[in-house]
Amino acid sequence: MSVLKYVVAISLLVVMLVSACTTTKVPSAEEDALSRLDVSKYSSNVYVGLSGPYSTQERMVSEAILSAARSIHIKQALALDSRLVTSYRSDKGLQSFAKDEAAFFDDTAMAETINQLAILEVHFDPEAGAVVIVENTQEDGEDRIYESEYNKEGKPTWLAVYPKREGYRFGIGSAKRHYFLNNSLEAADFAAAQNLLDLKTEHAYSIENVTTKNELMERSLYQAQRGLLKGFAIIARYYEKETDTYWSLAASLE
Repeated sequence: MSVLKYVVAISLLVVMLVSACTTTKVPSAEEDALSRLDVSKYSSNVYVGLSGPYSTQERMVSEAILSAARSIHIKQALALDSRLVTSYRSDKGLQSFAKDEAAFFDDTAMAETINQLAILEVHFDPEAGAVVIVENTQEDGEDRIYESEYNKEGKPTWLAVYPKREGYRFGIGSAKRHYFLNNSLEAADFAAAQNLLDLKTEHAYSIENVTTKNELMERSLYQAQRGLLKGFAIIARYYEKETDTYWSLAASLE
């Protein structure tokens, strides 16, 4: 699918948005950027997209719409590839460390997906740019699989205990603050996806080599993981102020 088709599809939605400005909201000061990403009150066919704080509102809305459409495609299937290489010597400790992670999804029908979105809300935020809430009109709306519960300190219980629901697997990821909010959340989301992959131990591949010479032990380790997550979705987020850490709760089908 060409980039031009993406641009045309998004532009049409932006024009619709401008012509129906009642869908645009500038939230009160009590709301923070992260709270505006919460779509738990909506059915499962509603998605949220986030941009960065670009120079124009049109650019921010376009990027946020594309982000929401990307979530729909990732939900269909997300392929992960993770590789880790370490080397250790008893006299020098960890000598080298290399890690390579990548995620892939099918975007061949992205323009069609964008065309079937209905914009429900748009928020503009100095930190987040644009937050766009859209409904996928070609998908049936169902109840969401999980709603966060909180302890006495106001923290979600899933930070300490994985949720349980038949037919689903949950993963948790975290990331320190990046310069832009969307980058922080993307890093935490990816870590949650990686956690789900780690739980699929049948996809792990490991080679370890240990040698001893002149009373020195050297250990090298190569690990590779590949997996396909179906029904992947970020279902909750949390920002921990005391550690300046973003947390993401993800779910996928078993």
